Amino acid sequence: MRALRLASVAWEAERARLGLRVQRELRRGILFAAAGVMAAAAFAMLHLVAWIALGPHVGPLGRALIIFGVDILLALILGLVAMRNRPSRAELEALSIRRTALVEARNGIGISIIPLAFGQLRRRRRR
Repeated sequence: MRALRLASVAWEAERARLGLRVQRELRRGILFAAAGVMAAAAFAMLHLVAWIALGPHVGPLGRALIIFGVDILLALILGLVAMRNRPSRAELEALSIRRTALVEARNGIGISIIPLAFGQLRRRRRR
């Protein structure tokens, strides 16, 4: 009976923890969205400053083409950096541990290796 009550308490605690985490992540998402809007406004203001700074030297079409060219160059650089986003060593090790644990669990031997594997993963993440 006590084990059932403790399991119920654990379930309620986990449910409360997950609910609080969802609220925290929603707040975080809203703040990131607001930061994105502010960054877009600042970027638009930078375009306006560039337009005004180029005014005495270049005509309106030239100014627009220069700003467009700089935007395309920045987009290409950011796209190339994003394409180089490879999985980290810890991510690859976690995937390897998961695969090994699943294979061993299917074979019926892996029950004792799973805690060791997750312990190793935790130690790697702390470093």
